[in-house]
Amino acid sequence: MAVPTYLPHILYSTALTSVSIHLLWRRKAFEDDQARHNAQITILEELAHQLRSGSSITDEDIDRLRTLVRVHQGTSEAVGGMREHSVSWKDVFWGKKADERSKADEWDQRDLEQLREEFTKRT
Repeated sequence: MAVPTYLPHILYSTALTSVSIHLLWRRKAFEDDQARHNAQITILEELAHQLRSGSSITDEDIDRLRTLVRVHQGTSEAVGGMREHSVSWKDVFWGKKADERSKADEWDQRDLEQLREEFTKRT
């Protein structure tokens, strides 16, 4: 069987298109991550400013701000669709069990506890 003369061109164009789409996708994921981190920083800075100023903050306000941070946290993975760790073919076909508590949830819980301790010390 003879190889068509245009086969290398098809392979090169497919590879080039794949790489360009991948780079575009990674750029969009990075922009989403950056926007998410900026939103989290803004929310937490506002909370820290309120705590430092001595104004009264209820647990409901803290929970609301924590929910806002968590909402911004999930957008990147939903849009980007890819995490930084590798996925095996076994996980692709059979699925993977999700961890009940992720590392980010643990950090959120620690930050919330630190904010509550700081708030109770000031009052």
